[in-house]
Amino acid sequence: MDFSYSLKTSKDINQIVLDITENLNDIGFGVLETLDFKEIFEKKGIEFKKNYKLMEVCNPTTAKNVLETNPELGLLLPCTIAIYQENNQNIISLAKPTSLLSIVSNDNLQKLAKEIEENLIEIIEKSK
Repeated sequence: MDFSYSLKTSKDINQIVLDITENLNDIGFGVLETLDFKEIFEKKGIEFKKNYKLMEVCNPTTAKNVLETNPELGLLLPCTIAIYQENNQNIISLAKPTSLLSIVSNDNLQKLAKEIEENLIEIIEKSK
């Protein structure tokens, strides 16, 4: 089982973030935060030449249900989508919810993870 779903795109990294942010509304998700690692490292005096953004995305109702099922699953939340440059190509990468929740023995959560993953992959494909 692959840990992530990734694809290449020629679209600008900042535009990808904007498009994903907008398209997430279609599935009831929102962006909690977008971390800009290049900026974060610069503020710490660390040189990091790559553009690397990590989007923390969440559906509040789903997150509430997951936390009510098992509060420790909060360690696996929120879903994350990375947008970065590698070998002069821009990459969009999703940490697959099915992989993250594969450690949990709960069929309902596994089904939920599969549904979330399919929806997020659809958003990534639409945003590329």
